[in-house]
Amino acid sequence: MEALVQTLTNLWKEWQLRGLVLLSLIFQTILIVVGNRRKYSNQLLVRFAVWVAYLAADTVATMALGIISNDLGDTSDNGELDANIELHVFWAPFLLLHLGGPDTITAYSLEDNELWLRHLLGLALQTGVALYTFFMAWRGSHLSILSTLMVFVGVSKYVERTWALRSASSEQIKGSMLARRDLPGPSNPNLLKEYDVKKAEGYNVIPNRVIDIQLPMEAFAFEDNSISKTNELLKAYGLLQIFKRIFVNLLLSSRDRDTSLTVFQNLSFEKAFEVVEMELAFMYDLLYTKASVVYSRWGLSLRCINLSLTCIVLVLFSSADDKHKYKKADLVITFLLLVVAVVLDIYAALVILFSDWTFVWLSLHKRTSILKVITSIQLFKNPRWSNSIAQYNLLSFALREKPMIYDPILSQVKPHHCHRILKLFKCLGIVEKQEKERYVTKEVISNSLKECIFKHLKERLKATVQETSDVGRQKFAVEIYGHGELKWSMEKGFDERILIWHIATDICYYLEESIEAIQAKREMSILMSRYVLHLLVNYPSMLPVGLGDILIEDTCAEVIDFCNTPEPQKNKIEVYEMMVKAATGAELLGMRYRAGKSMLSNGYSLAAKLNEISNKEEKWNLIADTWVEMLAHAATHCEGSQHRQQLRRGGQLLTHIWLLMAHLGLTDHFQIPQPRDITRLTAK
Repeated sequence: MEALVQTLTNLWKEWQLRGLVLLSLIFQTILIVVGNRRKYSNQLLVRFAVWVAYLAADTVATMALGIISNDLGDTSDNGELDANIELHVFWAPFLLLHLGGPDTITAYSLEDNELWLRHLLGLALQTGVALYTFFMAWRGSHLSILSTLMVFVGVSKYVERTWALRSASSEQIKGSMLARRDLPGPSNPNLLKEYDVKKAEGYNVIPNRVIDIQLPMEAFAFEDNSISKTNELLKAYGLLQIFKRIFVNLLLSSRDRDTSLTVFQNLSFEKAFEVVEMELAFMYDLLYTKASVVYSRWGLSLRCINLSLTCIVLVLFSSADDKHKYKKADLVITFLLLVVAVVLDIYAALVILFSDWTFVWLSLHKRTSILKVITSIQLFKNPRWSNSIAQYNLLSFALREKPMIYDPILSQVKPHHCHRILKLFKCLGIVEKQEKERYVTKEVISNSLKECIFKHLKERLKATVQETSDVGRQKFAVEIYGHGELKWSMEKGFDERILIWHIATDICYYLEESIEAIQAKREMSILMSRYVLHLLVNYPSMLPVGLGDILIEDTCAEVIDFCNTPEPQKNKIEVYEMMVKAATGAELLGMRYRAGKSMLSNGYSLAAKLNEISNKEEKWNLIADTWVEMLAHAATHCEGSQHRQQLRRGGQLLTHIWLLMAHLGLTDHFQIPQPRDITRLTAK
């Protein structure tokens, strides 16, 4: 037994550093390949892989650096350094390179950007350790000289990451966006002096008041609707330079609003959503990648220098004659570090070359010939966002239509053990988390839904412009369609509104036969209904503050109780028919379902009223417009930090609506200044 323990101990001592270095290399490969997929993928597996690799990468690299530093004590009595220890020291710059991270991800979440000072401290400490090992192991040998080149590459990468994190922090974005504002004061500082001079010369001086009217500034690369992809990118890039402010809760001027309106009033819904999509893709790059560093003159220069130095080191190390003195395993790992570093740098360079940022830079600098070549190749053309919306159905959850993942496993376990396992899962929060996730499905956003949303926003803009006398609350869709009797459902709290209309929409959807004339509106309504409920259940911070969790819990309990009264019901159609009968009084199920605070009773009562509308096309137009109305309301009441956070989860439709509304001047982000008074003297 002691021999086995001794063997394992020796094996661990020999392979612990090798294992950590290989693990660090694997994590870097995962991050550079998968890291940027968060922009357009909302798959849980992708997010989990990036999360594990991001959190573990720094820890593994730091541990490896510590081991290398500790191994420097293993020198012989005559002061000579063991050849393999010297090779291990050569790995230290590569670990700094790994700590610098790939270009595709610098921050996993917004909090990483805000903690950039912590990363700066890490930069100082880890660089200090690497330089310590480098100088302690310096022997003036061939390998020591190669280490010097790689130290520069590793430190520059680490500095880039820290700078990118700092640039993406809220305070830094605010600081870069705050324009210098003139303090209030006389518009003509020489006015009093001029007044005295003219008065002394005998002129009759009369002060005049002049109003300065600001005109919209010229649009940035804005042309007609038949524009190429490059011009769309230019529009998105130009608008982002203005509207980046709203992501950090800064106000915009009326001139900014007029500039944006100049663009979006003449765009079709496809082009409008595409421009917004491009803007948010640019914003994701600025927040979660090294875009702010890479797409600059010195950033691109560093890319070329680092790639050249790494290639030089690979060639010189390969041509060295003294490689025989190193252990074969260490030699293989060294070549892996060099080759993978070169390959990943080339991959990163290609990603940069075929990115939207390169298209913008080439367009602004009139490099049309290069632009045509790059466009014709079309590499790395990934989506800019998921273009999908999550769906959550309240009744499916209440009826437990989907078995738990571990139900088949627990069925083979003895009951008392099963109870203990479930109790452990509940303590860890696994049950609640899995319950929420397993009822979430994804649906692609159709063009008809985008058109419906854009049309609603344009009509809202038109109503805002034409509004003269009634400057109060905007009318609800139920009022516009002449169904004031349904206004009660829109006067409740926003979370109550969501639950009531979700239940009503589901009932109307399942209990009514589809006809071609209303099919599109039916599908749009049910998509929006389940999407907004998903936000309420899984992302309540994106919605106006309310009692969402309590209401959902109480309503789900009522639905479950309802489904089991007087006998269990497992079919949705049967349950919905019972609800409608209960609402019309045809079937009595007890007064508790008619309680004033019951979202269930309100929901099926609303459904019964909606079913009384004889014109089915009008009914579904009303339901669809109501959901668009609620989406718009939710978008304008969600803070910019929440929208920034969602960019790393594949994006949210709510964020696209929010930015689109801001471009149309329908949010509260605009500071409308009073016209400036300019005093002018008239001498007679």
